[in-house]
Amino acid sequence: MKNGQSNKDSNNNSTTENNNTFPSNSNSLSIEDKYDRKIIKNMSEFLADICKGNTKDFKNENNIHMKPFLSRNVSISIEDYFERLCKYSKINSSTKILVLIYIDRLCNLYKVKLSFYNIHKLLLASMLVASKYNEDENYFIWIYAKIGGVTKAELSNLEYHFLSLLNFNLFVTEELFNKYNDYISSTDSDDDEFDYDNDD
Repeated sequence: MKNGQSNKDSNNNSTTENNNTFPSNSNSLSIEDKYDRKIIKNMSEFLADICKGNTKDFKNENNIHMKPFLSRNVSISIEDYFERLCKYSKINSSTKILVLIYIDRLCNLYKVKLSFYNIHKLLLASMLVASKYNEDENYFIWIYAKIGGVTKAELSNLEYHFLSLLNFNLFVTEELFNKYNDYISSTDSDDDEFDYDNDD
């Protein structure tokens, strides 16, 4: 799988409504569709709860590692943004779990506090990295940039910065993956706090 190349619906415009992978009739959803939607909802609520808990004014975030990921004006909720990323990139359920694992790994390494000012670009960068690592086929990077609402140049920078912070370590053990998957696929937003674990 080459960086930036795509065989995934290469003739389609990934941002059109015709590519909607979530049927409007909920009764027509397959078990896999319902599972994916549950993952998106639970993950989004989980991350939103963490961001709410960080009450500091993150517009003045001084963590040098987070500078590229800061957004001064955020006009979309975490759930709507993550659903958009998943909907148009068509990533599978295991890639969604990797998105969370990589963000958590970064937080553990650099004591990063998630906020409503950095979570969107972190989700985008993690999604791109996880997709390239875990998916058989990928879109061109400019398509991911369009999906995420940034320029191609900015997304390339976010991807490299994200990978650098992770020391290019994307491997996840089966045990750790199952831990996150079991939690996110079964949790409700008011569950007890997740017991984070490093994969180092």
